[in-house]
Amino acid sequence: MALPFILWGAAALLAGTGVVKGIGAKNDFDEAKSIGESARSRYENTESSLQSSRDKTNSEFEALGKVKVSIFKNQINHLITVIKKSKQASSKLKDFDVSISPDELKEMERLVLTSLEIEKGLGTGAVTGALAAWGAYGSVGLLASASTGTAIAGLSGVAATNATLAWLGGGALSAGGFGMAGGALALGGIVLGPALAVGGFMLASKAEEALTQAHKYRAEVDIAIAEIDKMEIVLLALQANAREVSNVLSQMAKRFDAIKVHDDSNSQAFNQMIIVAKGLKSVLDTAIMEQDGGASKNIKAKISGYLEI
Repeated sequence: MALPFILWGAAALLAGTGVVKGIGAKNDFDEAKSIGESARSRYENTESSLQSSRDKTNSEFEALGKVKVSIFKNQINHLITVIKKSKQASSKLKDFDVSISPDELKEMERLVLTSLEIEKGLGTGAVTGALAAWGAYGSVGLLASASTGTAIAGLSGVAATNATLAWLGGGALSAGGFGMAGGALALGGIVLGPALAVGGFMLASKAEEALTQAHKYRAEVDIAIAEIDKMEIVLLALQANAREVSNVLSQMAKRFDAIKVHDDSNSQAFNQMIIVAKGLKSVLDTAIMEQDGGASKNIKAKISGYLEI
């Protein structure tokens, strides 16, 4: 039996509404997917840029570490040799205006020996972690210990890198520090990205729900990207600090070589060498990175004065 005209019209209207709703739902799903994919692409590009900056920062740290190794092996080692054979050498180097205490001398000797050990491993890449620590935190970084009590400089490969990251993060978790994750975060190596994958949008039971999740995901991505941008700024500052310290150290090493003596027969020349060496050691000890992972401020102002010695 044919439907009355009025009922037929109502059925057609309902069918049409269903089609419109179906099209609307599809559009919402498509929009959700588009929003999610766009956000993910922006996040991945930003994270890739951060990783490049992190790699560059680590390279700058290692390059600075190598400069320090060379200076301890050559200039500081020469100073120790001359002081130890000096007839006037004593706990305070009497008769000279500048003194180096026995403790300072012992520390220098330890650092020279450690630098020689590090140099042996440079070709193997086994000392990357130690170089990064020394570059970031000055001479104290080289003498830092892992959570096991083992000197970082004595470790190799992944163990050295992990120990260095833990130390940069404020110590091992067991010791109340931030652990390796903290160190990696300090160097911009770990970023907690948005939790919801784009594919999750399509699992939503309703198009409106998928669209809501997509907008939430985009907001999370925006926050993550803002944090990454902050890290990039810190990393650039750390790179600049490393280059500045490396430049000053190289200039001071050349100056030391130009005025160094091999004995204390000329007290004025001997005294001058010690003055330059103590300035050199001060720059070697200068940290370019704070305990919280930030770049040390006013590095140039702190160390440029040593070039006037």
